[in-house]
Amino acid sequence: MTTHNHFHLLEKYRTNESTINDLLSSILTSLDGELLLDNVELQQETIKRLTKSYPFVELLYCLDVNGIQQKETIFSSTVSNRRIRKLGKGSDRSHRPYFQLAKSSDRSVVVTQPYLSSATYKLSVSSVQHFIDKDGGDIGYLVINFNLVRLISYLLGDERRARLHPLFQSIYGMIGGSLILVSLWLLSSAFWSLFESFSLINNTISSSFGVVVMITLGLAVFDLGKTILEEEVLFSKDINHYNSTRRTLMRFMSAIIIAVSIEALLLMFKSVLSANITQLMNGVWMLWSGVGLLAGLGLYLKLSRDTKDLQHFE
Repeated sequence: MTTHNHFHLLEKYRTNESTINDLLSSILTSLDGELLLDNVELQQETIKRLTKSYPFVELLYCLDVNGIQQKETIFSSTVSNRRIRKLGKGSDRSHRPYFQLAKSSDRSVVVTQPYLSSATYKLSVSSVQHFIDKDGGDIGYLVINFNLVRLISYLLGDERRARLHPLFQSIYGMIGGSLILVSLWLLSSAFWSLFESFSLINNTISSSFGVVVMITLGLAVFDLGKTILEEEVLFSKDINHYNSTRRTLMRFMSAIIIAVSIEALLLMFKSVLSANITQLMNGVWMLWSGVGLLAGLGLYLKLSRDTKDLQHFE
């Protein structure tokens, strides 16, 4: 995940923070936590059951009153890199912020702020339940980690698209790569035509315009393929954020406007040199279509500006 997407992810977390806290707190309070503290088999059954209902669950472990982990960490089946975790049974977690927060809070369940997990190296949040006996003495702590990306996708109903996203990326990669290959073929043809035009002294103007047309078309196709690869493959964009769609549309339209404008100018110049008024008017209409596309794009960008952007420009 890119830094750009981290910003959007944290922004969504801030927007839905109260909902997330309520959801994670309800998950812990629905468990019989005191029985989980020393029962490894029950912990494994619990993590399996939770993963079926909540695919954003990552791992579970328990701490004693001093913040020492009692058993090995129980991982969810959705965590693929579980072996990288060095901390486990007997680890001292008394200095960790979530333990300090749970110990000092008057609430039985606390939810941490997003952080980079040492177990998965991904953005996560933890929910900690503090158990106290009837006499007010500490019994222990139950800690469950949740993957923030999957949690946000769960809340937005975006889980199916996220699972199919690698397939979409591979298809976009093939399309973008094919367009770049086509542009390279056009450029090679243009250079070959340019080489052959040196022997055609009597037809220099016609051959030169043909070379320019192929180079321009190659430029437009290459820019289109490059845009597809950057927007859909290389750059992990957030489709739920309007700026991603806005940027993609702007780049596609810009490539089309540049291609149409260059082709219109070439057609106009060729018509002037050949004294063909009909073709000249066609070039003028093409140029006007480019102007219309540019005006429409400018209107769209103006109407789709965020309120924050408007305040910034004011």
